[in-house]
Amino acid sequence: MDLYSMAEYLVMHYGYIGLFIISFTEAFIQPIPPDVFIIGASYFGLNPIISAIVATIGTTLGGLFGYFLGDKLGHPIFVKLFGERYLHKGEEFFNKYGVFGVFIAGISPLPYKVIAWLSGIFEMHKLWFTIGTIVGRFPRFLTVAYFGGILGNNKLNDINIWLFYLINSHYNQILDIIMPIISKITYPLIAIVSIILFLKNRKFWVKLIFILFLAFVIAYSLKYLIHEPRPYFVLDNIHLLCYEGNEPSFPSGHTTLAFALSTALLFYSRKIGAIFLIWAILVAYSRVYVGVHYPFDVFAGAVIGIACGYLTTVDIYKIMNKCKKHTKDY
Repeated sequence: MDLYSMAEYLVMHYGYIGLFIISFTEAFIQPIPPDVFIIGASYFGLNPIISAIVATIGTTLGGLFGYFLGDKLGHPIFVKLFGERYLHKGEEFFNKYGVFGVFIAGISPLPYKVIAWLSGIFEMHKLWFTIGTIVGRFPRFLTVAYFGGILGNNKLNDINIWLFYLINSHYNQILDIIMPIISKITYPLIAIVSIILFLKNRKFWVKLIFILFLAFVIAYSLKYLIHEPRPYFVLDNIHLLCYEGNEPSFPSGHTTLAFALSTALLFYSRKIGAIFLIWAILVAYSRVYVGVHYPFDVFAGAVIGIACGYLTTVDIYKIMNKCKKHTKDY
């Protein structure tokens, strides 16, 4: 029986306990992520939202155990398990991004277990490590759960709608001015930042344009594939401050690009990236506040954006040169 079959057996026969075990162990040693079991929660007879919560608890505790292993066992065991390359890259990563590195690893394809060990090795504060893990992993698992709900014809409407009204119905005159502005200037601000980077750092600008284009394609492909109607077409008593026509709702394009930009900027400048990350969170909140998106729309947008933004670490020029070489050889 291979590792995936064992994981499937655990979830099939032990439900949430099996999912917890997978989430816990994936956070420090084994390679099977809990996402696939969260998205298929209905198939396994589990509630997707509870599955996301269980997975978050499991991965947080597992991450802390990985932290403990890194702290106690140190460099030699880490190098044997993951290789010396990860140790050197991890040290550079931590020196540059700190707790943001944990957050990025939690929400993106970056190997979280490696970050958990390195957090212990480099003695990151346990509280910050825990916060970074939860803030990164829970939105990711929640988004995966929502995808699973869509595939299983269960859109988790009750929770999604409840969260929508929780944000949209709590409004005031000041926010009614600020939130539409934040929402509407998203694309112009992205364009301005792109122009500035074009003038200051052409090499990074090429990466950024690639990332933004990729995020845009993924988000809008999903929009028209899933074709979920906007809240103002479905719900009553909405505090509507913006109107996006008939364009589908899921995921949020504004949020996707905002998080793609802010994540990319974290790899350019930690301080600038942190500022733009706060801005991206405000963009996500504003899209629900003005009545044009559900909370899960912006959760999904954040996950897609962060995953795309992480690609900043990929050497695009190296890939392009390889492609050119293969083309010439052909």
